[in-house]
Amino acid sequence: MSDKVILRLSNGMGNQMFMYAAAYAISKLLNRELFIDEETAFSGNKISKYGLNALNFTSKIAPKNLKFLNLNGYLKRKLTIKIDKFRKNKSFYIEYKDKNKITFYDDSFLKKNFAKNLFLEGHFESEKYFHKFQDEIRNEFSFKHKDTFLNNPYYKLIKESNSVAICIRQHRFSERFRTLNSDDLSKSKTFTNEQINYVKKSVDIIKTKITNPKFFLWSNDYNNLINHFPENKFTMIMNDEHISQDKKIGLDLFLLSQAKNHIVIPSAFNWWGCWLSTNDEKIVYRPSNNYFSNFKIHNKNFWPEEWKVL
Repeated sequence: MSDKVILRLSNGMGNQMFMYAAAYAISKLLNRELFIDEETAFSGNKISKYGLNALNFTSKIAPKNLKFLNLNGYLKRKLTIKIDKFRKNKSFYIEYKDKNKITFYDDSFLKKNFAKNLFLEGHFESEKYFHKFQDEIRNEFSFKHKDTFLNNPYYKLIKESNSVAICIRQHRFSERFRTLNSDDLSKSKTFTNEQINYVKKSVDIIKTKITNPKFFLWSNDYNNLINHFPENKFTMIMNDEHISQDKKIGLDLFLLSQAKNHIVIPSAFNWWGCWLSTNDEKIVYRPSNNYFSNFKIHNKNFWPEEWKVL
């Protein structure tokens, strides 16, 4: 195949997985070869970094000439996008957002004409993009260090119990490297408290559905959570802080995917941990789209239909 799709990766691990899965499916449907730009969006980025190297994906890394690197690349990309409006065969397919920055599953790429090199950008946070290829995606997202992960002490605890995975994301609006204000801190605190309340409600429901459930909790910050989730009832997944960050992210995602049941928050990382679970009888609870007072899910098709709404 001489025609290509070049995916520009960005953001955190879970976001990158959505992007890759959608791009994989789009490239198959368009009969093109997929290349990954793992560099452009992460150059000088202090917040997020390329993370798919923890997975066994099969697509190729894009060569330098298919990336928009440095200032010259930035200007070239901007100019190409502007010129693209007047071209019959488009060089870019960028995920559409409405005036409220809300996206949704869109298959219009099947009806468009594209140049030989198609640059793909967007978050594409919906299973609908890759549902037809889900078995292939599971293979693409197998773990490079699985043999090592199987020796992790939490693995046996999760596999040999009626495990329920829980995630809490703290500092949602105050974690970026910028000048913080009281509004950021207040929104983060509210979001954390609302997650805790949602999880507690879900735990009570799970207890009526599952015999002797065991609850395992992942978080980016465990401070103060023990006040809400005591150690005699919840196991905090706190892996060795001395392993590399790349390997730790892969390990956390692997362990999350091994749980038999899930209480899911609106987090791409958490979403993938649940989706990769191979338990066909898993119980999954997720919050309604308007559950959180200051947080919006940006894709209307974010949640799989079979996940139960609290």
